[in-house]
Amino acid sequence: MIYRNFESMPLTLTVRDIADTLSIGMNRAYALVNEGQLKSLRIGNQIRIPRDCFKAFLSTETESA
Repeated sequence: MIYRNFESMPLTLTVRDIADTLSIGMNRAYALVNEGQLKSLRIGNQIRIPRDCFKAFLSTETESA
């Protein structure tokens, strides 16, 4: 699902949410998580990305670009 702003996002996002929001493929989204560039939580076999971690990732990426 694509969100219009951070406030409309749930507190935790799925890898698919991240991929859709960034317009990247699922493999690249999983790579961001697996490489530790995007902080995440594992709950059983599910991966969740806290909204605040996603916001921090975006601000870090825009500062370095």
